[in-house]
Amino acid sequence: MFCYLKTASIMKILGNILFIVFLGVTAAGAQEVKSVYKVYVDGLSCPFCTYGIEKRFSKVEGVEKIDVDLKSGTTIITMAVGTTLDETTARKTVEAAGFTLRDFEQVQGLPKNKGKE
Repeated sequence: MFCYLKTASIMKILGNILFIVFLGVTAAGAQEVKSVYKVYVDGLSCPFCTYGIEKRFSKVEGVEKIDVDLKSGTTIITMAVGTTLDETTARKTVEAAGFTLRDFEQVQGLPKNKGKE
């Protein structure tokens, strides 16, 4: 009986420790947000154009993911946690690829583990 009570107490303590660790990890993850931007590009007409935009944006510091939609002429840029993209950098990047920036907007900030990847 004494061993059972001791084991039960140890299990309860371990359970509480794991719960506290889980809360700490969850809270830390909730604070890490990725910035997402929608860049509207004029002049995209073929897959090679798409490749040019992807290649240029992949050189921008902090860019984590690039999704180009050829039909709509939009590029979704997902930045690494703690980094942002400003319109001037986006404009220079688009122009360096040989295109024109029509519009630029921040779409949202995505929690680190909830982005589509």
